[in-house]
Amino acid sequence: MRIISWNVNSVRARIENIAKVVADYAPDILLLQETRVENSLFPTEYFEDLGYNVAPNGQKGRNGVAICSKYLLEEVKSDFCEEARYTEAFSGGIFVASVYVPNGQEEDAPQYYYKLDFLQKLKNKFLDFKDEFFVVGGDFNVAPYPRDVYTDGYDGIAATSRERELIKALRETGFRDVLEDKGYTWWDYRSRGFSNDRGFRLDHFYLSEKACDTFVDGDVIRSARGAERPSDHAPVLCELKI
Repeated sequence: MRIISWNVNSVRARIENIAKVVADYAPDILLLQETRVENSLFPTEYFEDLGYNVAPNGQKGRNGVAICSKYLLEEVKSDFCEEARYTEAFSGGIFVASVYVPNGQEEDAPQYYYKLDFLQKLKNKFLDFKDEFFVVGGDFNVAPYPRDVYTDGYDGIAATSRERELIKALRETGFRDVLEDKGYTWWDYRSRGFSNDRGFRLDHFYLSEKACDTFVDGDVIRSARGAERPSDHAPVLCELKI
């Protein structure tokens, strides 16, 4: 089973980019973040024409997540928080979730504390599913280790000690960050961030113990970041032997 997670930075603006990745990698399940569209305007028919069942969780103009699966989508739940930042489903015999963690803006801003609270709630979700076959993909907006930031000594947003401690707490529930050695996933549009490889590793896959037993490999699809009119995030891929 092949699963791709991608912060597309507007699903409607990135349709052609998504189609290219789907054609090249044929994911069984596609987890999208920052779709930026309410459910009634989500391009459901487009994904259905590609062979996917679709479960969007959107809001007008910002946030938004979705699960697109070649399998039936069952037990869909999106009531994790007041914003459209999380959806989960049972599909293809496994539980999957698409997550878009808040950016946080800057340390000690109100949005920062909302981010910390979100991550704490996510830990509780991990604990609820730790004995299940659970795959969580998304934009976590945290670079867990110093090597996940292009510049030495950076301790700004996405790399503060409190954010990293909460990401560590996710791992300590028994979930594994399976792409921790695959490099950056986000590059700023400004200052030629991608061409200069000034990146952050913000997009992760976390697998429960049962899911880890089937993990084959994964990667960052950097070519998608170099495409025309790209998202600022590259898709990340997780391959399971199921």
